[in-house]
Amino acid sequence: MVDFAWLNSPEGREEINRRREERRIQENLESKTVSFTGHRPNKLGNCYSLMDKQSKYIKSKIETVLIDLIKNEGVERFISGGAIGFDQIAFWTVQGLKKNYYSSIVNIVAVPFKKQPIKWSDKETQLWYKKMLDTADEVVYVDELPLYGVEGVPIGEYHVAKMQKRNEYMVDKSRIAVAAWDGSKGGTGNCCRYVRKKGKTLYTLKPQRDFELDVIYGFNG
Repeated sequence: MVDFAWLNSPEGREEINRRREERRIQENLESKTVSFTGHRPNKLGNCYSLMDKQSKYIKSKIETVLIDLIKNEGVERFISGGAIGFDQIAFWTVQGLKKNYYSSIVNIVAVPFKKQPIKWSDKETQLWYKKMLDTADEVVYVDELPLYGVEGVPIGEYHVAKMQKRNEYMVDKSRIAVAAWDGSKGGTGNCCRYVRKKGKTLYTLKPQRDFELDVIYGFNG
């Protein structure tokens, strides 16, 4: 039941105004934010090292898109998921732009859970992951947030459902998503469908077509 007396009281009006201001701030941040989603290295030309030729080629494709978004769409914030493959390539692409051209942009990592790298055995991968977290302007542990946990799974522990929750968080907090997606089923496909469901704009770099860009504009993006 709505307490109209409270809503019309000074305390009620103050609370309503506070919530409106919080929403305004959130919408403003979303309007300036891009999130990333994409395949693991095996679907991107086996780019297992961030220093190999294929990773650098993908980085060049991402960079072209990001410069356009910064210049023409007012984008200032970027959220990547920290996983091996496209996520990490995207993070370091943003970091390069931040270091060399756009010092004010914000580079954020949204980690699904603290033990994300627990199954990664490669030492180089572990090293780059730690360096990424140390370098990021902000690190968000998504499963610690009230709306993005997985019922019955302890905070910080591995669960495959937390990957999708992480993706949903990134999309919810952004206006545009940049994806490396070949159209196949899986986590990246699920995330891209969520982008469309939420009415956000989707920039897709298609690995099967030499990372040709396709853009679908959303009613909320």
